[in-house]
Amino acid sequence: MSTHLTIAQVTDPHIGRSDLPYRGIHARQQFSHVLQTLAKIRLDLLVVSGDLAAAAGEPEAYAWLKETLAAFPYPYVVMPGNHDHVPRLARAFKLPKEEISNGMLYFSRQVKERWLLFLDSSPYRVAPQQLIWLKEQFLQQSEPALLFIHHPPLHCGCQFMDERHALQNTEEVWSVLTQLSQIRHIFCGHYHAEKTILKEDKYIYLTPSTIFQIDTRTPHFVIEHTRPGWRIIEWNGSQVHTYVNYLSD
Repeated sequence: MSTHLTIAQVTDPHIGRSDLPYRGIHARQQFSHVLQTLAKIRLDLLVVSGDLAAAAGEPEAYAWLKETLAAFPYPYVVMPGNHDHVPRLARAFKLPKEEISNGMLYFSRQVKERWLLFLDSSPYRVAPQQLIWLKEQFLQQSEPALLFIHHPPLHCGCQFMDERHALQNTEEVWSVLTQLSQIRHIFCGHYHAEKTILKEDKYIYLTPSTIFQIDTRTPHFVIEHTRPGWRIIEWNGSQVHTYVNYLSD
């Protein structure tokens, strides 16, 4: 079996209770158009990496997303962001009970003999329980893994988001990550921006949203543009190659 793995990451769709536009942006339509584009690519997995709902885990948003993703031709996983509600998300998507502990959704997956890890930063923190779990994953094996987490585990040179909405325990999380040489590629959302940060031999990738992108240069909230984006991750042999695409106007 080929171990070449192709993953698409979409993030921060911010789907509301209805299809009414937000700031003139049709979130449901843009998300659907991105899925239609990705359906034409041969994927092994789609990762929807948080902030599925617009504000606070609206059940209507999850119902619409579940129905929409049911028509997608490839497997997918969902992760929570700070605008999500883990119990409602779990009920809507019928998520395995063993992947939820103390109200947190974190888990691992093996796809084509490749190892993927998913953390829950929805309360703006990664709890000590998850960090212990993360370290325990490598006690029995030493294979490399890709890590997905909604919030970046460090500041990223994005002024508004770093100052107002960064992960609250970055030092604690980063201290654990530096101990895990098997994790070199970390995929995040939350910042509504495209960026790659290299620190201590680890790559942190920010993936743009499917609703709008935030200007990284200003201390105030400014929408830079509303072209929906996504990330493609190619893992072949020991090499991980990743790039971002945007939907054409």
